[in-house]
Amino acid sequence: DKYVYETQFDVQQLIQQANVSATLQTLTGDTIYEVVDILFISVDNVQTLAYKMEIDGDFTSGNDGAYIEDTPLGDVTGKLDIEYQGEDLIRVRDLAVINSDFTLDVTFDPYNLGGFLRQNLATISFDTSYDPPKEKYDFPLHTGDQWYMEFFSSTVAGGSSDYFDPNEFDTAGPENNSWQITANGVPVEDNKNIKYTGCDDSYKINEWNTTGVSQGFNWYCPAVRYNSWMRVS
Repeated sequence: DKYVYETQFDVQQLIQQANVSATLQTLTGDTIYEVVDILFISVDNVQTLAYKMEIDGDFTSGNDGAYIEDTPLGDVTGKLDIEYQGEDLIRVRDLAVINSDFTLDVTFDPYNLGGFLRQNLATISFDTSYDPPKEKYDFPLHTGDQWYMEFFSSTVAGGSSDYFDPNEFDTAGPENNSWQITANGVPVEDNKNIKYTGCDDSYKINEWNTTGVSQGFNWYCPAVRYNSWMRVS
């Protein structure tokens, strides 16, 4: 099975955490999820059936959608592109996230310098585990539903960059995230409908961390479980 999400990728929090001076538009593109295996794994010493999902996405700020300071070329405006490749382990019975492992390849085309000096800004990897698995859905779904859960999250980061140390993204500690279903119907974002069909009865599910900072949203399509909007932060 494959699932396609029309995606808005907000990297501003990532940029701030890396202490990089930059201004970016929200990146856009498609994300493709594919079930490549269904297997039993041990979760807290319990045999648990899980989906192994391969994830691929290409996102761009568009021309002149990024402004980055203090590069080897000076302060420049151009296009930021991110290639996303990852693998998630998802618990079958409730679609809770057990583990998320992905890599971001970040490149920048400085258009105000002619558009031919592409810069490789970073290759960053994130391997995050959740204990217990993070329940992003609370079935059955109804508009207005709210839920939260406590879990322990551990992220091991790596990679390379001339602008920051990817290992600074390592984190580990307790979390207490919350979710709310804020809309139901045809997925619409920024007054735009998705280009796909078949999801006229979708649910918009927003997520926040314990301090109230948005962790993104996605539109869940109960009929076919694909073809919807997703925004990640």
